[in-house]
Amino acid sequence: MGGQANALYSSWAASHNINYYLLFVLYALDGQKAMTQKKICTCTGLTKQTVNSVIKSLKDKGYIELAPGSEDRREKQISLTEKGAAYSYELLEPLWALEQRVYQIMGSDRVQQMVDDITLFNTVLEKEMEKKI
Repeated sequence: MGGQANALYSSWAASHNINYYLLFVLYALDGQKAMTQKKICTCTGLTKQTVNSVIKSLKDKGYIELAPGSEDRREKQISLTEKGAAYSYELLEPLWALEQRVYQIMGSDRVQQMVDDITLFNTVLEKEMEKKI
């Protein structure tokens, strides 16, 4: 299920001349006050090296800023600049509109059931993975 969704998002990104990894990093950062690289990796499933490469590119273009973490100053908090937020919105708005149409077609009950099922699957999978079999 997840693999097909990733392939669909990858296809959407390619059809809009957007790098798949860039799409996922911007999607994770959008609407967040700040995130660490580790949190972005966790949210997107991308490797540290991939996220680091995207972050470097975004920083070089002035789309993000890095600030020392409040608890661990070595861990940088990554946030979109005003320019980055505008860039992110321009790229992501068509995808949000597409997702909204899908949610409307599916209906709120089915969307909520899907979210609940994925949450349950992830919870059970995590617990099973923690078992030392």
